[in-house]
Amino acid sequence: MKEGWRTHAIGRHLIDLPGDAQTIETYGYNKVPIEPMPAIRTQSDFDNLVAQREQELRAIRHDSRGSRFIERVPHANGSVTLVSWLDVSIEYYYFDTYFRAGSRALKYSGDVSPDRKVAALSVCDELSREWREILPGEMPRVVGYVAKDAILVDNMLNLESWGMVIRLAGKPDVSFKITAYTQRSVEPGLRKRAGGVLAGLLGTVAGFTQLRNRERPVGPIEADEILVAGTQDGKRSYGFKWEAPGKADSLAEPNLNVSLQVGESAYLTNKESFARDEEALELWDAVVGSLRLRPGAV
Repeated sequence: MKEGWRTHAIGRHLIDLPGDAQTIETYGYNKVPIEPMPAIRTQSDFDNLVAQREQELRAIRHDSRGSRFIERVPHANGSVTLVSWLDVSIEYYYFDTYFRAGSRALKYSGDVSPDRKVAALSVCDELSREWREILPGEMPRVVGYVAKDAILVDNMLNLESWGMVIRLAGKPDVSFKITAYTQRSVEPGLRKRAGGVLAGLLGTVAGFTQLRNRERPVGPIEADEILVAGTQDGKRSYGFKWEAPGKADSLAEPNLNVSLQVGESAYLTNKESFARDEEALELWDAVVGSLRLRPGAV
């Protein structure tokens, strides 16, 4: 790992990032968003949060059921699900599930069909027993899915996902994103779709040059990359993409995507991005080359 960089855990993967980079992350389990709640640290904070949400639901009138609130279902470790009607006129359920993981809290919310209510509550109860807090400086070494500073110690196949936007210090014009998702079926790889992808990338890059178009495995991860660049009015633009198609029904080999772009913006020069192609490629190679499955994650 490069000097001054740090290793970051997300989902079931690790990635190395510049020490001063910031990230904006999203998480999903079975296509339902997982929302870490860093402001909720104490039991009192947690109790007040749940109570406030329950009061809100009770105050909303349902056309035929009195109020939107239906019931409060307790789970392990102090976790709880608030069951309500999805809408004031629809008899379809909505779950607000609040998990406790040590001093951490996470929210897991979504709509549930009437015939899936019992099964969905059972899943929430199971998950409530599997969330664990990640202590500061700790690198998880057990099976599981990492969401910020908590880990779901679970190895059951599900359509989990994560996304990361990387904000680089001193480079506000750089859009750098990574996504991962478990899939039921696999689409053709990046280079097999190269015509459409290149058209999309190059449509925003005037006077482009193709820097790379090749297979780009990272360790055991099979992948492709296409990198293009162009100059217009003295500004250098970039469109980089790396993709691992992954495998169907695999937590260990999800679809992985990394993209970096510098395009039209309020910035007219490259002072807010890269001074030269070599700088962009060095950063790209260091980040992409570090992406790996976390040991013991699956």
